[in-house]
Amino acid sequence: MSQENKKRVGLFVDSLMGGGAERVALNFAEKFIELGHDARVFVLHPPIEHQTGEVPIHLVSEQLKLADWRPLNKWLYARRISDLVRQIEADGKPFDFFISNAEDSDRLTRMAGLRPVFIRYRNSLQHFLAAKLGDTKGLKRRIRHVRWLNKFRRFYSGHIVTVSRALEDELVHEIGLKPKSIKTIYNPFDFDLLRRRAAEPRELPGEPYILYPARLTPRKRQDLLLRAYAQSGVHLPLVLLGGVSGAEGEKYEIEMKSLAAELGIAERVRFLGFEQNPYPWIKGAKLVAMSSDSEGLPTVLIESLILGTPVVSTDCPTGPAEILTGDLARFLSPVGDAPALAANIRAALESYPVITGQHIERFRAENTIRCYLENFHEISSK
Repeated sequence: MSQENKKRVGLFVDSLMGGGAERVALNFAEKFIELGHDARVFVLHPPIEHQTGEVPIHLVSEQLKLADWRPLNKWLYARRISDLVRQIEADGKPFDFFISNAEDSDRLTRMAGLRPVFIRYRNSLQHFLAAKLGDTKGLKRRIRHVRWLNKFRRFYSGHIVTVSRALEDELVHEIGLKPKSIKTIYNPFDFDLLRRRAAEPRELPGEPYILYPARLTPRKRQDLLLRAYAQSGVHLPLVLLGGVSGAEGEKYEIEMKSLAAELGIAERVRFLGFEQNPYPWIKGAKLVAMSSDSEGLPTVLIESLILGTPVVSTDCPTGPAEILTGDLARFLSPVGDAPALAANIRAALESYPVITGQHIERFRAENTIRCYLENFHEISSK
């Protein structure tokens, strides 16, 4: 690759805590590097739980807080980011563009004056807005709704890349964003690397099992999956592979273990925590079941299909309906509907379509990187 075609790209994440979104940022960097570009990942703060391999990692701060006063904390982070970028660019090669992969990074890259930044929007903004409104009612709810909508429209006015078409439609037509540019580009998946990592030795259960690899958090709705599993009458073990974040995560884990006991399935449900390499578990599973309330483009569904593992999912906003298409669409169930998810679990275990290239080819990493470079050239030429 000529120096003229070689790009320097900065990818921002809040942390590298074990999770699909964090893994996606590393996937981006790995593929950019493999294709001859200079890609670096900026991590705002610990933890760093994922294997980072050969990807250059720049840790902005060793601690979560740089100041107790929130505005000052943001300002200090933004200054550190701009200082780090200047240090790297001291070799005479400026960054061509940046990709922000998390909410705090969205704000801080803007405060740091980085240009251009593609904000990779990852989750339903409608769902996020509903969480901000909470249980408020009447005039207070309407005021809060308008305030947050205006904040979103003001803040997300730059270059947006959504990870699913449904998410792009939501941002433009439901939220009313008017960004400088908006484009849907699927997340990158390195098929060969996934399959190599899935072949690494791991001590797996000696019997068939159902798997849900996801952080333990209310949005992932492990409670719904436990109820559906109990109602399905299936006796294969259910493995929940995912860590927790902070006191809220620990509380949720305790609640889920109590729920499993209440449902009489505790002896068949295994809470195994975070796994740096979940791919042998995914490949070895009889079925992967996802029960989320909302997603952006759920990584676990795509990775499972690439590894040839059947999946069922809630038809949550956004993403699953763009992944489970054609003959796989019948394995989508309404959000929050435990009986429907239970029925799909039974049906998928009884019979599942052959997973072919038609289901997965559009998610190849090479396609994603090409789309980002084309998008960069398009906005640069304006």
